[in-house]
Amino acid sequence: MLRRILLSISLALVSAIGVCAQQSVVVEAAMDSSVLWMGEQTLIHLSLSQDNDVNIILPQIEVPGILTEGVEVLDLSEPDTTLLQNNRILIKQDVLVTSFDSGFYYIPPFKYILDEDTFATQSLSLKIIPVDVPAEAVATDVKDIKDVAEPPFVLWDFIPLWVVILILSLILLAVVIYYAWRYFKSRKVEQQSQPEVQIPPYELAMSELLKLRESKLWQQGQEKLYYTRLVDILREYLDSRFSINAMEMTSTQIMASLRRNKELKEVTKHIDEILSMADFVKFAKMRPLPEDNERVMRKAIDFVELTRPQPEPEVEQPAPVNTKDKQ
Repeated sequence: MLRRILLSISLALVSAIGVCAQQSVVVEAAMDSSVLWMGEQTLIHLSLSQDNDVNIILPQIEVPGILTEGVEVLDLSEPDTTLLQNNRILIKQDVLVTSFDSGFYYIPPFKYILDEDTFATQSLSLKIIPVDVPAEAVATDVKDIKDVAEPPFVLWDFIPLWVVILILSLILLAVVIYYAWRYFKSRKVEQQSQPEVQIPPYELAMSELLKLRESKLWQQGQEKLYYTRLVDILREYLDSRFSINAMEMTSTQIMASLRRNKELKEVTKHIDEILSMADFVKFAKMRPLPEDNERVMRKAIDFVELTRPQPEPEVEQPAPVNTKDKQ
């Protein structure tokens, strides 16, 4: 007996909770216009009033889609929520619909789902009125579909971008090469137009000998480089001063050429000692004494000084004769 009483009480509580839930949810649907011309559009306004702490699933409407056969959905607005009193909220949505076929259409209710309960709005009706088109208007205004138009020929449309970039790069490179060629050509002309200053052989040889002495090569253990440079200075001097191709001759050939020159017979002993010492250092790997290194430098300087071109003596002009004194 007690078990039946408890079961009855439980069923009564569940029913009361269901009634309260149903009373707390209010759904509505309204249409701006229920009569439209074919192709016109209208809005269906959906509203849901519920408690704030209740989660209800809104109607699932596809956009674009078919609301019912003959009625198309064009757009669906986002839910707009408004806070009401007594901890309640109002959710609104607008559905934009249209139809392109005349007739009378039945729009079924929109369903909201709360747990196992379903709340449906009232059904709606929509009447679509056909548009009358006069026969003469159809005959004159309706035109056939035009053929596919051929676009005008534009060369740049058929050239890839990388080809355009390549052509521009080649043009830019050609311009740079042209101006660089012009610049270096003008510099070369300027250099050719300026006469090269010729240093006399004596001054050049003395300058190089003094530089070699100041470099102190043999003091640093570089005797071979010291003698090689010393002989090269003398070879260049003989070539420029006496036109002896000493740069291509051996030491023996240089001495033979000097002995054949009458002007150089008295000074060949200076060159002979220098060339002999240089050959011993370069080929026999002999290491001369410091005084030997100083002596060959003095002999090289003496040779250049002794063969220095002498200024030509000035020819004295005869004094003019005064004819008045003779008279």
